[in-house]
Amino acid sequence: MKAREILQQYKEGRRDFPGVNLRGLSFKGKKGEKRKDLSGANFSGADIRGTNFREAILQGTNFQGAKGGLQKRWVVVLLIFLVFMRRFMKKLG
Repeated sequence: MKAREILQQYKEGRRDFPGVNLRGLSFKGKKGEKRKDLSGANFSGADIRGTNFREAILQGTNFQGAKGGLQKRWVVVLLIFLVFMRRFMKKLG
């Protein structure tokens, strides 16, 4: 399901989205757009890893049991970066 589909269904009155896959979606909105309102939505058990809720209105939103954190690819990128930085720092010091 895409972010715009969820926002459309929310606009139509749906509030229950338990277990939905929101992985990597963005609810940020574009510059100059109104903030995305997901107040009171039920995302219990949803996969929200890597989801961008920046500037979204989430008052009363339920994330109980949701899976959060970074997507695996970002964890790998961060680990590679840290290994590189460690080696770089050893050469300096």
